Amino acid sequence: MLRRLAAALSPEGDEARRWAEEELGKGKYAEQGPSLLERVGTWLVELLERISFTTDAPRTGSIAVVILIVALAAAGFYLSRLKGGGTVTAAGLILDDHRPASVLVRDAERAYRSGDYAAACVDYFRASIRELDQAGIIAATPAMTATEAASWATARTGIPFEPGAKLFDSIMYGGGSAARADADAMADLLSRCSDGIRV
Repeated sequence: MLRRLAAALSPEGDEARRWAEEELGKGKYAEQGPSLLERVGTWLVELLERISFTTDAPRTGSIAVVILIVALAAAGFYLSRLKGGGTVTAAGLILDDHRPASVLVRDAERAYRSGDYAAACVDYFRASIRELDQAGIIAATPAMTATEAASWATARTGIPFEPGAKLFDSIMYGGGSAARADADAMADLLSRCSDGIRV
């Protein structure tokens, strides 16, 4: 059933482009302001524009060193927030990780057995999305967020992916933790997804 649905929802080039433009034209994307890194970069550029390079060289050099230290500290803070908590190391968007679904499942099960439920949750969720992508049910991209992937996956399968996306984001971006029950719920999501693909 899902394979027939995938075939019906596989747009041609122009239609896919139109769908993407409609999705990206939604207000939720326009409402998002610049990221912390973009704000720091803008501040640095404005600060550098205000510095007069006609002043003595030692003072200008000191200011440049201070700016560099602030920029590196801000970038380090930003990257540490992306990495989240636990031993999850693959920070970023939902499919910035290129492992196939079978490897994601294996790694999720290994993390689960070792008690690293946060890593298990992340890999189970990624495996669910990757399976749908590999089956042609959704067209996932490396730039797709967990929320976007969940929205597409729910629309095409009827399985509620949104709670999984929220947990994924909490772990990856909010430094959240996960309990065994969370990992069990993510494993169940993967199982339902796999069963739907096989129908």
